[in-house]
Amino acid sequence: MANNSRFPRRITCRQGLAIEVKPLLVEDIAVLRELHRALSESERALLREDVLDPHYESEIKRQITDEHVYRLVAWHKGKIIASVAMHRNRRRWMRHTTGMRVIVHPDYRRHGVALVLMEECIPYAQEYGIEKLYMHIMPAQQGAINLAKQFGFHREATLRDHVKDKYGSYHDIRVYAIDIQAAARKMEDLLSSFHDYCG
Repeated sequence: MANNSRFPRRITCRQGLAIEVKPLLVEDIAVLRELHRALSESERALLREDVLDPHYESEIKRQITDEHVYRLVAWHKGKIIASVAMHRNRRRWMRHTTGMRVIVHPDYRRHGVALVLMEECIPYAQEYGIEKLYMHIMPAQQGAINLAKQFGFHREATLRDHVKDKYGSYHDIRVYAIDIQAAARKMEDLLSSFHDYCG
């Protein structure tokens, strides 16, 4: 079980945006679904899961219960405005790697919320012996690509026509990765630019 004793954490991001960061609880899944609904249809089409599928709520609950996915959320004025999910790899020869996904509400982008959530995942990764983080991103997800590069991820591979969306269109997948120690150093540099970062 992850050590969540340091949560909740109250953090002031860029432009004075105040957020509270803590792990997602089962009773808050419905609030997370509001974040999913705030995404545009084109953005949702590029997500791996159909986040508006009624059955997806039970899938999130299962992930929380069996601790297969570690999910942190950022709260602002009673609603979840961002989430980051780390999908633990259970294959014996890949347990040192973890996939990361980030979603931010369209109204709260460019405040550094995603970077804060990603930084808050590093202690969890270190606790579980994670050595490498990776993100799967399509070329059309330019915001995610920019975020990955800002965090320090580098592109390792491209999987051609690896995704077929609900419209029947094919997309490449780019694999971005970063060493966890390099990620920790990068986040120290990035977050030092925040004028007020507190726990």
